[in-house]
Amino acid sequence: MCNMYLQGRTAGQTPRWRGVTLLHEAKAAGLDVSIASDNCRDPFYAFGDHDMLEVVTQATRIAHLDHPFGDWPKAFTSVPASVMGLREHGRLRAGAPADLVLLSARFMSEMLSRSQADRVILRGGRQIDTSLPDYRLLDGLVGQA
Repeated sequence: MCNMYLQGRTAGQTPRWRGVTLLHEAKAAGLDVSIASDNCRDPFYAFGDHDMLEVVTQATRIAHLDHPFGDWPKAFTSVPASVMGLREHGRLRAGAPADLVLLSARFMSEMLSRSQADRVILRGGRQIDTSLPDYRLLDGLVGQA
């Protein structure tokens, strides 16, 4: 998302050329493909908020990870977890810690069509408070005076 924002950026002009790396080709060649975003309200991209669901939604639109969706969800879950050596993360299985996000969508198309702001987050099988802090509480963390 950061690169889509930055590439082709010229004052007073609509961007025409924006690069998307060869995700489909890399996957077809047998490479493990992970998708994420690390820019969060920094000098390069002032709009991120570490919302992985936003990354899934935008990557699906930008890189055409649909029709069929196939196993692309693994690029956001089990593949990056494995690459980081976190083999117990990013997977659903009996006996695993119930750390997951519940959405009010029955299908991928429904998940991608709405913001899912009503999501429920479980940690260890228990719902956690997902209230977002007021931006003023974050001023000291982002260098605002």
